[in-house]
Amino acid sequence: MRLKSPANSKILMTPITLADGLTAHACPKSGGHWISHEDYMDWLNQHGETLPEKTDCEVDLTFNANQPARICPECGRILIKYKVGHGLDFAVDHCPGCGGVWLDQNEWEALQRKNLHDEIHKIFSTHWQSGIRQTELREKFGKVYTKRFGAEAYEKLRDFHAWLHKRENAAEMLAYLEAEDPYAL
Repeated sequence: MRLKSPANSKILMTPITLADGLTAHACPKSGGHWISHEDYMDWLNQHGETLPEKTDCEVDLTFNANQPARICPECGRILIKYKVGHGLDFAVDHCPGCGGVWLDQNEWEALQRKNLHDEIHKIFSTHWQSGIRQTELREKFGKVYTKRFGAEAYEKLRDFHAWLHKRENAAEMLAYLEAEDPYAL
């Protein structure tokens, strides 16, 4: 059965082998790929151990928030976007009904370069998405503190904070620092 492309419902996708043992459907116009949940899980079980994430590679893909809602080619439900994070600034579309995944052009390759292609199923978890929100929050606070204190002072404060919180008597040290005159009675 040929499936309609989530990127353009007038176009039928072609079955392809996306990776050794992983069947997917490709949209010839958009370059995107549909991966059924069943095919992905079968591939994942045959794939073996999860590869460690690569943190030292650059990927130049950005999230396009202006895309219209997409429809699952298998069950017809609206696909939900999930941020990938981990240094990748794009989102993948996931079907809450059948569990299939839509990847826009070059997203599979970007996931492969970061060794996240064997963790796609984790992207939709609360734990993964919570980690992304925490990272984004840290980055926002970092910008606020850099603006407020200056880059050099903020770096020193971060180093001192890390050092201080490794000490058993950190509370006493903080009291010393906060005291106007730590030598007064």
